[in-house]
Amino acid sequence: MLAEAAHSAADSVNEVFLAVGLHRDRQPPDATHPFGHGRERFLWAFMAAIASFLIGGCLSIFMALAELKTRHPVAGGLAAWIVLAIAFAADGVSWLQSMRQARRQAKEYETTLWRYLLRSSDPVVRAIVVEDSAALVGLCLAASGLLLSKIFKTSVPDSLASLLIGLLLAVTAFGLARPLADFLVGRSLPAPLFEKLHAIVKEDAAIEQILSLRAIYTGPEEAVVVAKVHPSASLNIEQLTRAMDDLDRRIRHALPLVADVFIDVTADRAKNNSRAR
Repeated sequence: MLAEAAHSAADSVNEVFLAVGLHRDRQPPDATHPFGHGRERFLWAFMAAIASFLIGGCLSIFMALAELKTRHPVAGGLAAWIVLAIAFAADGVSWLQSMRQARRQAKEYETTLWRYLLRSSDPVVRAIVVEDSAALVGLCLAASGLLLSKIFKTSVPDSLASLLIGLLLAVTAFGLARPLADFLVGRSLPAPLFEKLHAIVKEDAAIEQILSLRAIYTGPEEAVVVAKVHPSASLNIEQLTRAMDDLDRRIRHALPLVADVFIDVTADRAKNNSRAR
């Protein structure tokens, strides 16, 4: 029960961090942050994962190891089961709502729910789905440990359940933090989206050669495209300007998450056609 209390405390702290990230994310661009504050949501979600690891995982493991040293009957009766039932119901409702939201967004991106959760740049939806799932598993572990402790009249099953809850939280926190580190450093669009972007630029009649092409996330579901191209020699300045404007519009229409497009037109040619993400 103490391990689940630590789990709930970690989840509560996580929600605060995620709320701060959502608030900071809405700040407009300024001279210091010309691309906005979108990556702050990645930062605060990363801090939430660290808090979950320290408060939930490490604390639960420490308590479990301490309890394993002293074996004794487990106190508590009906009250513990009532608390677990209420917690399971609350986390279950939250899990259903988060799964419904995740399915809706996965449908919008024309992908499966599993792929969306793995690749999505929105840390809030992924964090809530994963944390609620871990919370339900943790409650089942706590109930199993409590039941077995009552049957065998020893605290060992309960302590082992606490240890498993701690390990579950540690693994969950690491799993949430790993992709966030990529987004903070500067992650490219997923391969299918990048291939779609590359095809749009390559097939444009005004572009003879792509010298470099990059598409990097600047925030949740928001990316910037930077390209260096060699234009067709048959175009004059006015025609090239209109062509680049049309290309900008087609990229944004095909990939709504693209916030900015920067195209560097150069007369230089590359010996090899380079494709960089």
